[in-house]
This record gives sequence, C-alpha cells and structure tokens, in this order.
Amino acid sequence: MKKQNLSPSRIEELLGKFKSLRVLVVGDVGIDRYTLGTVERISPEAPVPILHVVEEKLKLGLAANVADNIRALSGRVSLVGIVGKDRYSEDFDRLMKGIGAETSGLVRSTSRRTILKERVVSMNQQLLRVDYETTGAIDAKTKSEMLAKTERELARADILIIQDYCKGIFDRGFFAELVKRAKKRGLVIAVDPNSKTPLSLYEGASFMTPNTKEAEALTKIAITDDASLTACGRALLKATGGDSVIITRGKDGMALFEKGRSAPKLIPTYAREVFDVSGAGDTVISLMALTVAAGGSIEEAAILGNLGAGVVVGKRGTATVTVPELKAAYQLQSELGAMTFNS
Repeated sequence: MKKQNLSPSRIEELLGKFKSLRVLVVGDVGIDRYTLGTVERISPEAPVPILHVVEEKLKLGLAANVADNIRALSGRVSLVGIVGKDRYSEDFDRLMKGIGAETSGLVRSTSRRTILKERVVSMNQQLLRVDYETTGAIDAKTKSEMLAKTERELARADILIIQDYCKGIFDRGFFAELVKRAKKRGLVIAVDPNSKTPLSLYEGASFMTPNTKEAEALTKIAITDDASLTACGRALLKATGGDSVIITRGKDGMALFEKGRSAPKLIPTYAREVFDVSGAGDTVISLMALTVAAGGSIEEAAILGNLGAGVVVGKRGTATVTVPELKAAYQLQSELGAMTFNS
C-alpha cells in the first residue's frame, strides 16, 4: 500500500489560504456556560453537594462553536441560526462580537429560547448539566427567514457546513432546499449529522463526519470489527450519494471512505493527552471544510482535522485550535513519524 506524506510546504500552503476563505455555517446555535467551583459539604436540605461558585465562563456552543473554530483558524465565517429574544441572546451577540463574527445571519424568534447548556463543575468533575432549549420544529415563517438569510450568505461563501444537533431546524424539505441552493452555486456541502435524524435526510451531502456512535445509529450497523466498519461506511456513502464519509473514532483515529474505493483509509489519532472531547467534532469539520475550500484533497482535510482534534481534546471544556497550535502539533507528530499515512 503506497505511503503518502503531508509535507511542511503543503501544510504552509493550505493553512496560508484559510484567511482568504469564507465558510457558511447553518445549524443550531447556542451558548456553553461553565459554572466552576468547589464542594466542601453536603446540603442539609437534600443529599446533594453544595457548590461554592468561584468562576463562570460563557462560550459559543453548538454550530456557533464551529464558527468560533473557523475564526480561531483565521478563516472568515457567516452563521445562520436561531436565537430567542431573551437575555441569553444578548450574551450570544456579545460572544460573537468577541470573535469578530457577524450576527446578521441570525433569526430572532419570540417563540424559541436561546439554547444554553450549563455545566456545573468542581475539581474538573462535572456534577450536573442543565439545558435550556426549545426543540420543536420551526414554523414556516422562521424557516422562510432562515432560507432568505442562507441565500444571501451563499453568494459570498466558499463552502457550506450544515450542523445538525436535532433541535428542530432540519427536516427533509429544508435540508434539500439548502443542498439545492448550495449546489447551484457549485459549493461543497459538509455535514455534521445527528444520530436522532433519519439518514435519508442527509442525501446530497458532499461529505459527512459522524462519530462512531452516530454512524452506528444512522445505519443500524454495530461497528465491532473491520468488516462492520466498512459496511457502515459504505452504507453512509450510499445513502448520502456523496463523495466521501469520515467516521471519527476517538482513540482509534478516523476511517475515510471514498466513492469508488472498496476499503477505507485509516488515520491514527494524534492525541497525546485527553482531558475533554467536548467540541472535538466541531474542530474536525471546521478544519476539513477550510482545507477542502483551500484546494486540499479529502485525505489532507481528514489528516488536518484529526490533527486539530488531537489538540483540542488536550484542553478542558469546549475548545478551539489556532494555526500556530496546528503547526506546532504537526511538527511534533512529524518528529514522531506519525504524519505518514496509508493511501
């Protein structure tokens, strides 16, 4: 099997193009709030710990974390999603402004709340997660507004990312309309799927990036060995009609399936220490989209996405990776001989 190498000059070439690219992200948006503190005693009112809060952190979450990743990688981003008309929407606007991203693509709804996911943490141990969200299907007016904003942003986008967290935005008709409009402009469509969504909805995706559990749920195929992994990947390819599927496999790296190839390409993990896997999938699809838009192959995109994921899982909480961090990680993995992969 032929070996391929991602050279330093190729890395520089691809990463150097990121700053000139604009990625359109469409999907569920929200905020991640981290309430951090210490626990020294149990409540006298109930058998629960009392958290003495010492810090609160707010971060862009869901599809907005993808936007954050793209900005951290020096790319430009347009984000289309829904927020409520509530106090959390003000926090969301402030966080978007903080990363230098526009908010003109947001639909502001009186019938839906801004999604907030609060994680209560003591000594790096998550005690509780509290979700504030509306998950019902969006109404026709909201859908029409989202399509109008998407159409406007497609005109200046280099690639489209669709982020599905199953909060009510995507149905078959809406997804198909996004795909039709993006393909009319010749754009690649990258999809981060959700395990609760019917696989048939994702027809038209150029490539998709499910993790192992999502891939198993979407295809109803349990991945237990190489044969079942291959069957799962081929089923995803067939259902979407796309060019490729990338199954992210945690400590086992990635499996890349391509149209016309019988066997997947297996890419090992580049993580050295794992503290928190939150948001790693967002980093993968952000890097892959930017790399493909920069003219990179899907193999190069997967390699860089995997490398970026290896960086962010070494950070605590929902995190991003920067171009300098990616270059440093590449240098380290090159020294370890890990940047050569099977073709």
